[in-house]
Amino acid sequence: MPYSRDKAALALCRETLDIPENYLRRMRQRNGRLTLDTGEPRQQQLQALLFDCFFSRGGEHPFDLAGGRTFPELLLYLGWVAPQSDRLVLRVSTAARVTSYLVPYVRTFADGSHEVSGVPGLRLERLTRKTLVLRHLPTGGRIEVRESVGDLALRDMQMLLEDEVRVSRQGNEAEDRRQPAWTQDRTTPAEEAMAGHWAPAATTSLRSALLTRANLWWSNHRHQAHLVPARRSSAERCLHWSKGRTTLEIGRLLTAGPVRIPGARFTPPSTPYDVGLIQLGDGVLELKGPSS
Repeated sequence: MPYSRDKAALALCRETLDIPENYLRRMRQRNGRLTLDTGEPRQQQLQALLFDCFFSRGGEHPFDLAGGRTFPELLLYLGWVAPQSDRLVLRVSTAARVTSYLVPYVRTFADGSHEVSGVPGLRLERLTRKTLVLRHLPTGGRIEVRESVGDLALRDMQMLLEDEVRVSRQGNEAEDRRQPAWTQDRTTPAEEAMAGHWAPAATTSLRSALLTRANLWWSNHRHQAHLVPARRSSAERCLHWSKGRTTLEIGRLLTAGPVRIPGARFTPPSTPYDVGLIQLGDGVLELKGPSS
């Protein structure tokens, strides 16, 4: 019974990823099957970049320089992640505050060098009472940051906008302070210098797919999932976590059932101390979680 199977798959996906049913229904194909992945390569590039940011160790990613909250700590505000046909939806509390950590600022030093905090090339495209839609200029990918309860907090919006005014009014007296890049119509030279972080790579599609299924890790408090160097020469990096589902459970979820990554292959660890491998096309990542 196709209808019964589709209904069961919808329920299992909702339970596993904690995505509301109305968003899941938007992700259904004409044949009734769910699709968690975008076929747009440039949206994949943005999602792969966000995967690197959110699965970094706090303060270790080169863009994680804003101070206050680190990229992983933003997950304290996160409710769920829902991929849509043309964007990735992040449902969070204090959406404007979270956005202030995602949009880019540039700091220029006396020797002409730069540092970028936030995601280079990210711009505010549209604002509603409940959402901030961000567009990544280099790739054209989009993120929708949606408030979890009620409307956007006016105070947080004022802080986001006033930060731009406070810094820009400093003029030449604050050349070493960060300047808002997210208000510019084009990418700044400092942002363009970071293009290697979202350039297509063998693991782009795989990292994009893992981000849309991030609640496999994030639904467990203190999961501590983060990227570390790979052990094996065939893998790009290793995704390591300490709490929640085992390596084998994650590998099976990623390759079978309603939340699987189409075309992905999983190689289980050979011993409790070994890593598993997840592969999509030519891209390979290691998986290392609890063994039991």
